[in-house]
Amino acid sequence: MSETYTPDMLEKIQFILTDMMRQFDRICKDNGIEYFVCFGTAIGAVRHQGFIPWDDDIDIGMMRTEYDKLKKVFETQDTGNLFLGSPDGDYEWQDKIFPKLYYKDTVFISESWNNDFEKSGEGYGRPINFDIFLFDYADDNTEEIIKKALKIKRRYIYYKFKSRLIKDQGLVSFISSLVKRLMYDFHHKDPDKSKKLYEEYLKLVTHPGNDYIICYDTLVPSDITGSLIRYDHSFPTVTMKFEDTEVQLQNGYDEALTAIYGDYMKLPPEDQRVAHKPYYVSFGDYQFP
Repeated sequence: MSETYTPDMLEKIQFILTDMMRQFDRICKDNGIEYFVCFGTAIGAVRHQGFIPWDDDIDIGMMRTEYDKLKKVFETQDTGNLFLGSPDGDYEWQDKIFPKLYYKDTVFISESWNNDFEKSGEGYGRPINFDIFLFDYADDNTEEIIKKALKIKRRYIYYKFKSRLIKDQGLVSFISSLVKRLMYDFHHKDPDKSKKLYEEYLKLVTHPGNDYIICYDTLVPSDITGSLIRYDHSFPTVTMKFEDTEVQLQNGYDEALTAIYGDYMKLPPEDQRVAHKPYYVSFGDYQFP
């Protein structure tokens, strides 16, 4: 079933994601919710005025307090085909400790997702989605928090999804996959384990307001340390063109992107211009123009 990206397939995924971004931006503006695009999506907005040409996802950043407002909107208003998946909810699709926005009745299964986990049924066919990375206030113990946060986030993933047993990539890979499977079996004795892990994570990353904010949500340590920025270098946000719509960026987006990527305006080598290789994609009844 494994597929490769054709220009048409990638264009359709980007079209749906742009549609989602347009609706998300309108929801935020209508409800006074501040957000900004970040990571690769911010590079795309600045360098390409849209997607990085080979990219197939969107990254959103917002303060955790703003996300609380966003959750209430999705709980009380008609949001059409958009569905908000939170890590403290009973969602089969939710594989990360940060929330995701999904487009109902579509399916996107990446090859890595298919290769990593033994999953079938509804939870296996998660919809096309984008990531919402939540920012918290930083404190003086950032390095220790990062170490603890990474452990909790990995445990969250191992609990939610049973890893495939890797038998053909050496002893270390085999033992690692076996440990992950055992963690899954152990944690599943407690049906509320994922919610408890999320509560543990919130206690770890939530601190009183100060001048600096940071995103502990990603699994990439350099992205976490690079996300540290003054609050007033993020807000108020600035508006920038993205495909045929507009998005918000941190007012210090150059500082934020340089901290993580260095010279982000320079295109990477061709062998690094990769996306999430698809295993199975379905657009459902989505009406393309």
